[in-house]
Amino acid sequence: MADEWQSTFQTTSTEEAIPTESSTETSTEVSAQSTNQADETTDTTSSVTLESKTESDEVKEYATPDPRTVSIGNSTLSSSLANGSYGQDIVTISYEYSITVLGLAINDKPIIAIQLPSEIAGQINNDVTKQQDFLALLTGTVSYPGTTNQDIHSTANAVSLSYSTVYNSVYVTFPTSSLVLLPGTKWSVSLSFDVGAMYKRGISIPAATGGSYPIRGTFTDVGTGLGAISIIIGNNTKTGSINKSQLVLGTYPVPRVTPASVNALSHLQTAVTGNIQQTQASGYNYTVQLTINHTDGTTTPIIVNNIPVDSSGNFNATLPSALEYGDTLSSIVYARSKTNTDYIQSAASALRTVNWTINPVSAVTVVGGANQLSGTAVQTALGSYQVKLQINSGTIYTTSLNANGSFLFSNLPTFQGGESVKVWIQGISTRTGSSLLASSDFIRTVPYPVPQISIVQKIERSNKQGNWEAAPFVVTGQMVRYTVTTTLTNQPATWMNQQLKSSIPAGLTQLSAATLTKTSAASISTPVLGVQLLTDTNSNTQYWYYQNTLTANNFVEANTSFTLQYTGVVAEGIAGQTLTFTDTINGNDGGGTAIPTQNSTTSTSVKNGALRFVQSPTQISFTKIPVPSKRTAYSPSNINSSLIIADGRVTKSQWHLLVRESLAMHSTTTSKTVNQAFAYRKNGIDYPITTLASEVYAYTASDDSNVEIPWNQQNGLFLKIGPDININVNESYKAELQWILSDTPI
Repeated sequence: MADEWQSTFQTTSTEEAIPTESSTETSTEVSAQSTNQADETTDTTSSVTLESKTESDEVKEYATPDPRTVSIGNSTLSSSLANGSYGQDIVTISYEYSITVLGLAINDKPIIAIQLPSEIAGQINNDVTKQQDFLALLTGTVSYPGTTNQDIHSTANAVSLSYSTVYNSVYVTFPTSSLVLLPGTKWSVSLSFDVGAMYKRGISIPAATGGSYPIRGTFTDVGTGLGAISIIIGNNTKTGSINKSQLVLGTYPVPRVTPASVNALSHLQTAVTGNIQQTQASGYNYTVQLTINHTDGTTTPIIVNNIPVDSSGNFNATLPSALEYGDTLSSIVYARSKTNTDYIQSAASALRTVNWTINPVSAVTVVGGANQLSGTAVQTALGSYQVKLQINSGTIYTTSLNANGSFLFSNLPTFQGGESVKVWIQGISTRTGSSLLASSDFIRTVPYPVPQISIVQKIERSNKQGNWEAAPFVVTGQMVRYTVTTTLTNQPATWMNQQLKSSIPAGLTQLSAATLTKTSAASISTPVLGVQLLTDTNSNTQYWYYQNTLTANNFVEANTSFTLQYTGVVAEGIAGQTLTFTDTINGNDGGGTAIPTQNSTTSTSVKNGALRFVQSPTQISFTKIPVPSKRTAYSPSNINSSLIIADGRVTKSQWHLLVRESLAMHSTTTSKTVNQAFAYRKNGIDYPITTLASEVYAYTASDDSNVEIPWNQQNGLFLKIGPDININVNESYKAELQWILSDTPI
């Protein structure tokens, strides 16, 4: 007894309530049945048959007790382990139910249900052949009222075996008894299975998930719940365990078959490769089975069977349809005997998940003021892709990804600048069109539009009527008005913290105070304060300067403008020079980023603003003059320059040309002098030139054009002399005349 007790692992039975279930379920049951009753007999010894029945017809394990039910018995459950000849584990599970209170007749079929550990049930539930093999390989005994222990597969008893995938249980169904059952009457079953024998039929038992293998035994009946027997829940159900963490094969003479290794799986892959990673036993043929579960929720897995394995352990299978990201795949290796029907099945491999690498967006182009966004996200893996865009955590937009990795979102709401845009790539299922996964996000803030500023410069001059007119040129002493207008031209855009610098040209004096006006897009003008007159110490020049510090003066709408204006007078003495006006603007965009500095220059030439001689003759010659016998007028033989006058005055008035004799004609070699030797002819009438200035020409100019004084036989300067003791032959004389230009008569 001591030796037997050491080799036996006895469980302590505990009572367990069985949950009630009123619904009717359909299960597939595998039964191995031996009977000698005419209405239930099969003539084959230990035959294995497949039956499909409604659970309520076959097993009423969860029937609700009838109120008339009384507790009439008790049950025990135990398990033990023994070693086979190769050291393999042999498991025995025993269950007994006995009447303890009173005797009664049973007019229904009792059942003992032995619930297997899930680790074992999981190996046979989805394979009818394995269920049949498992029942056939069981050994043990049964007994029921009126009998002694009998072989579980004996044809002499009326006991049948079946398997329920619903409850992971072996059902032992006893015959109906009409005997009056006295206390001590019992039903019992003892089931044993050899781990090695199971292994040869493809049933490999994995390690216990909880450290031991849980079992349960239940006594019930096949009735409708209204039969003579209806055992109250509690006494008839016991739980226990097979107290070992791993059932072993020992040195059982079979190859140890382990799961295969499957190579990495990619989205839309249509072939699977791998290696079984074990030495192939010579007496066995090796194949691989793949089980594929779709990520789209399809409940029925795809099974690919009988994949051959080459001598190196490699296998290659073409799939009936492409894999998709998230699908899972497991493999089982089969080793089938070349001489009999034995086969060994590995445990299922760990799940291998189909991968899909999606490259994120690498670049985005977007600017404020635009209504589109483009970018790049080059992909290296097969697949169907979409691009997603979300603006400011709001609406999500979708567009396609081109084969070259480019994409474009168009007709978007116009970007104002400063929006946060998030762009990512989605991988789309070719089965359902739904999204399978997404790349990481590409997030960017939309740059604010660079404000486009136009600079319009205008130089004006005051004309003789006192009105302002365009100034292609100005004259000294003339009043000038300068206006510069800076306008925001694009929308949307913001020009803030505006700076305006307007350089004042040298030569402009008598400056007025500069005015600055803001004009809105609706043409509403508002004076702006804060313009300063400053001096650049480096160049010793002055400039007007304005720096906006008020939000109200920021430009946020196209066609908003600043107008700076001032006047000055052109200084004397700069005729022939140029007045140059230079304006410089800068500031910030709507995001506070400095905008590029802009410069604009315009200029106008300065002319003389006086009534003046443009040129006058410095030498007038009279040659080969004979000694006159009477007073005679002689025209010049040579004049070295024309006499030209220009009136640059803004307000024109009649001017007068006068001439006088400043030095009388006299001999160059003697002291002889001839007074009043010259006359000025006007329209054929000679007027003597004396030491007193006399008018010889008057004119009112309409513009600044040069006026050339006409000299001809009817007009101009003449030498007019007569016989005079101071005039000698072959003698030279000279004189000086003074031309006088006046804006008033003298």
